[in-house]
Amino acid sequence: MPIKKDYETPATGAIASYHVAAMVTLDAISKATSVTLQSFLSADARAAGKSPMYQQQIMITGLPDSGTDAFAFADAQLVAAAPSDDAAALNPARYAFAGAEIVD
Repeated sequence: MPIKKDYETPATGAIASYHVAAMVTLDAISKATSVTLQSFLSADARAAGKSPMYQQQIMITGLPDSGTDAFAFADAQLVAAAPSDDAAALNPARYAFAGAEIVD
């Protein structure tokens, strides 16, 4: 499901507000999930077939439980709150969408 949050794209500084997990890859050996996230100006821009303004790959520690949809797992992890330790400082992109809203 899409994620709604204003996000300043690093390359241009333009604000993208609608983000979609385009690809989710599960790595059983390292127990990690990789999400290719595409950022669009808005839901309307994506619906109109516009290209994403920005695309990035975000690594998430952990795998979905058996029977859990990988995309739903990725979305939930991307919007989860950042930990209170220094983990967020080590990988700022990982928590850039913390607190965002998952929309239909």
